[in-house]
Amino acid sequence: MSICLAFRRISVSSLRQVRKTHLSLMASLSTSMKAVVIHEYGNSSKLSYEDVPIPEPGPDEVLVKNHFAGLNFIDTYVRQGIMKLVQPGGILGFEGAGTVEKLGSGVQGLSVGDRVAFGFIGSNAYSQYSKVGAKYAVKVPDQLTMEQAASTLWQGFTAHAFACSSYPIKAGDKVLVHAAAGGVGSLITQIAKNTGAFVIGTTSTEAKASKAREAGADEVILYSQKDFVEEVNRITDGKGVNVIYDGVGKTTFLKNFGCLARRGTVVLFGGASGRPEPLDTGVLAKGSFYVTYGVNFHFVEDPAEYSQRATELFTWLTEGKLKFSGGITVVPLSDVKKAHDMLEGRQTTGKVLLQP
Repeated sequence: MSICLAFRRISVSSLRQVRKTHLSLMASLSTSMKAVVIHEYGNSSKLSYEDVPIPEPGPDEVLVKNHFAGLNFIDTYVRQGIMKLVQPGGILGFEGAGTVEKLGSGVQGLSVGDRVAFGFIGSNAYSQYSKVGAKYAVKVPDQLTMEQAASTLWQGFTAHAFACSSYPIKAGDKVLVHAAAGGVGSLITQIAKNTGAFVIGTTSTEAKASKAREAGADEVILYSQKDFVEEVNRITDGKGVNVIYDGVGKTTFLKNFGCLARRGTVVLFGGASGRPEPLDTGVLAKGSFYVTYGVNFHFVEDPAEYSQRATELFTWLTEGKLKFSGGITVVPLSDVKKAHDMLEGRQTTGKVLLQP
């Protein structure tokens, strides 16, 4: 009898310990998540995939369980410390899509379970969960996949802002798009074609040239084989193009003015090949040229403008007027270092997504 009682006491004690361990594990799981943290600036080796606390949404914020995070070239600038938009100890990522997990106080128009896309500073998208301002969480139409939604806002806002606002493309315009097979380049090409413009794209390889043609480019120049200035002038009978969209930077920027039409505009928005050399403003006098540096943040700071651009982009996608011709590549978030190396090595076309 004493042996049975002792066995019973041991069993009950063991069960209690198992239950306590289980509850402790569940509590741990419910308060931590995987994320990519930058502890110091540098190359891709500085990206740390680790456990961090799940954020708590405050007033007018929502907690989003991320399905995908978008990989963008600005992420590499931030990682290197060129653009200090994320401080050491912070989580990288400016674009994502997922489902609303929790609402902060005062949130209207969103419910738990809604599919949303979000972007820009403070997004912390390289993580399993993100705390997002409700005004920047846009509902995703049922016709779109979460992969499409996560691919849309950053590059879509960039293309929309520059092609519709920095220089509003008109029917009949002649447009030069550098890196036309890339995410932003292919979207600008499509927007320009939908407007009725004639588009010339530049790419580095024939494979990328095919992607640019799929996006609608009328002519494609392989800048690795031919001088793009000479080719543009040949194609336009020496008249040049009305606008040039340049996310390449150092190797293209100053040369752009050799194939720009009178009173033409150069929209610079990146430096994939490095920062451009300083511009002698006397160059502008040769054709009364205009130059602007587009920063997409400045075109979506107002929540109403943010919503309007997002709605228009999602509408174009659902209507088939906008497509990601370069395709979508999904990489596990744990392989973030590999993804950054691929992007910087120009081994990607279209959009790369990170999956938590």
